[in-house]
Amino acid sequence: MEISRINHKPLGIILVLFCFLLFSAAPLFAENQTPEPEMPFHVWFDKRLEKGFTGPIGSRYYYGDGFRMDSPMGRLKTKIGGEARLDGGYMGANDTLQDTFTDLTGWKGNFRELKLRLSGTFFENWKFQLDIDFANVQQIKDIWVSYGKIPFLGMAKAGHAKEPFSLEEFMSNADRTFMETALPVEAFSPGRNIGILCQNTALDDRMTWATGYFLITGSFSDVVGATDYLSDAFGSAITLRLTGLPRYEDDGKNLIHLGFSYSHQFRDDTRENSALKLRAHPESRLTENTFVNTEEFLTQAADLFGYEAAMVRGPLSFQGELLQLFADAESVGDPGFWGFYLYGSYVLTGEHRAYDRSRGIFKGIRPAEDFHFTSAGWGALEAAFRLSYVDLNSREIQGGKQMDLTLGLNWYLNQHTRIMFNYVHARATDREAPPIDVGIADIFQVRFQFNL
Repeated sequence: MEISRINHKPLGIILVLFCFLLFSAAPLFAENQTPEPEMPFHVWFDKRLEKGFTGPIGSRYYYGDGFRMDSPMGRLKTKIGGEARLDGGYMGANDTLQDTFTDLTGWKGNFRELKLRLSGTFFENWKFQLDIDFANVQQIKDIWVSYGKIPFLGMAKAGHAKEPFSLEEFMSNADRTFMETALPVEAFSPGRNIGILCQNTALDDRMTWATGYFLITGSFSDVVGATDYLSDAFGSAITLRLTGLPRYEDDGKNLIHLGFSYSHQFRDDTRENSALKLRAHPESRLTENTFVNTEEFLTQAADLFGYEAAMVRGPLSFQGELLQLFADAESVGDPGFWGFYLYGSYVLTGEHRAYDRSRGIFKGIRPAEDFHFTSAGWGALEAAFRLSYVDLNSREIQGGKQMDLTLGLNWYLNQHTRIMFNYVHARATDREAPPIDVGIADIFQVRFQFNL
């Protein structure tokens, strides 16, 4: 589910972060040191980055999965990181889609994401994060502060963040198996909004729960203008997610995951700007065209349901979700929409998908040996397939149906760097406006991904 309002006001904070990054990184090699005899350069380089240096006021500057600074007493710890995802590829389509979307086919490329992140902790239990994406339009993705170790509630978070809905959506972009989320996940998941979220574990970390209250504001690009989005919200929502681990063995090498998500959205069918629109890209962002799209329709409320399951047996894993949305919209006959996806993956080099028991999500693949040009080690290699389907036809709405088959190959050079290849065969049918009887597209795409 996509709702966005973008402006282009400059963010002066970016200059501050950039200067901080330079200040933190530049002195790392100030001391005149050389590798020890017979020590590989990359080993010496990693150790030198981790050691860092101590500043004039006692703060420590070093590298640890990002550029970091710790205050003298350790009460404030900050990290500067980010994500970069560069896509390129070719899109081909039959005459039906080419006639409907004249700019669809051909060679294409773009920055899918170019994100700068400032995060950290203070006084042990407080955490904060600020994510700003510069890929296409300036957007604030995450801006929140949280407090942990609250009795029963666990962790409480306030700000602009993801609603706890759907296994694939709740995961980090950097850890997903495929380049884009499955059709129904994009169509129905509420994404990020401004609100308050609580989450915790139970039953010796075999169960997680998360729930929150959110204002449906969509994305925004300026912290100063956030009050405008709060006062002019599209509606509000109560969202929850429960997960369980009926099986968890060998530190996650053998597990079964089950989960359920629910969200109730309160909307106002008398306000045009609170209209609901469901759509999905063809599991590729090489195009902004959507083959299935309900367009906007007014609704008083909407109920979203998500059912999820996953299994890991060493390098082999399977995952699937069924998602539904029911709209209270008398003007179009109270429609209901649904979709599902199923996928499997196999890590050819023997690693397994890591699992985060505190949040009930997967953390992706961590290579047993990183890739190096000058020494042994080739990283990890994963092959995957996915079948996804979404139906946006119901009652008086005919947004179309689509089924995608996606084949993927991922090369993890290390835990921060990945090269991805996806082939997507998309088939869209029964869309009314613009009319699509049977539209077929074949998409070949490659991504270079780096994250800290």
